[in-house]
Amino acid sequence: MDEIIAYKLKFHTPLHIGAHGVGYEETEEILHSDTLFSALMSLWGSFYDDEIEVLCKSSPFIISSAFPFKGATYFFPRPMIRIGKQSDDDLETGKKLKRVKFISLDLLEKMLNGEGERLRFDEVNTFQEGNFWYLDHSASFSGTDRVFSEREIPRVSIDRMTNSSDIFYFSEILFEEDAGLFFLVRFKDAGVRSKFETTLRFLGDEGIGGDKRVGKGLYSIDIEDGFHISVPPKAEAFLNLSLYYPKEEEFCNGILDGASYNLISRKGWIHAPGAMSLRRKEVRMFAEGSIFHCLEKEVYGETPCVLKREDAPGLKHNIYRYGMAFSLPIVMEQAR
Repeated sequence: MDEIIAYKLKFHTPLHIGAHGVGYEETEEILHSDTLFSALMSLWGSFYDDEIEVLCKSSPFIISSAFPFKGATYFFPRPMIRIGKQSDDDLETGKKLKRVKFISLDLLEKMLNGEGERLRFDEVNTFQEGNFWYLDHSASFSGTDRVFSEREIPRVSIDRMTNSSDIFYFSEILFEEDAGLFFLVRFKDAGVRSKFETTLRFLGDEGIGGDKRVGKGLYSIDIEDGFHISVPPKAEAFLNLSLYYPKEEEFCNGILDGASYNLISRKGWIHAPGAMSLRRKEVRMFAEGSIFHCLEKEVYGETPCVLKREDAPGLKHNIYRYGMAFSLPIVMEQAR
């Protein structure tokens, strides 16, 4: 497997990640790979002469979505597999297990290697309303620990025609001092790494997410080279850690055979110099934690065009939605 590098984002100001809902009333808990990629590409062109459309169509790196970490413990989205036979017999335990959104790295490794059904879920090893599950020897968390807190801030909008006011709420996430988000990268071209890290650092100074113009979403980074994940030597399936938009040939070749997945709709607006506030085409993508049949490929997915230059006066190039899979091999029999 290619070398994996982990980038930890330590946020210094609150973060808002747009979610489905009215206005700004909801915020995501993770930073999806397509959002992260778009933010990097928007800034990349300000520093380097690389053709951005070429980078978007054929990225020299593969990134995961960004997930929570606390201290030295990395948390990943819960894979869509059967976990522990006790949940089949104990309805209450099954309900508590369904609350789990994120699992620690050591739990992930056991699931990747086919031990999911042998795991015993214990609510004692969870925190933050049962959303985070870890092995008892992985860290000394307590039931009162948190990775982040969410708050709603009331705001007022003024109608330009009538001067009437209307109150709405803006949700944002505040991370604990020892927590933040991390994502993983595989570089297909090692020579581009320095540019990637320079752009990532500048993005931290500019901010990511909503309200970055008023200082939200600012972060610094820590880098862990040679990030190790214990995976099976051979597997018939892969776990996806990014948003994934398969090529047509992948569907035709059986990517969905025995698959276990969730779908997510991605849409929104593009803000580009000379072409502000343009709506992008909506696409459906496979969510993080989904499991698919291996096709003996190194790279899965593609980056679809969601807005053509000729359809938007002032736009300098086509707009793409990042849809490459960040894959890890996983034993297939567990998929539900």
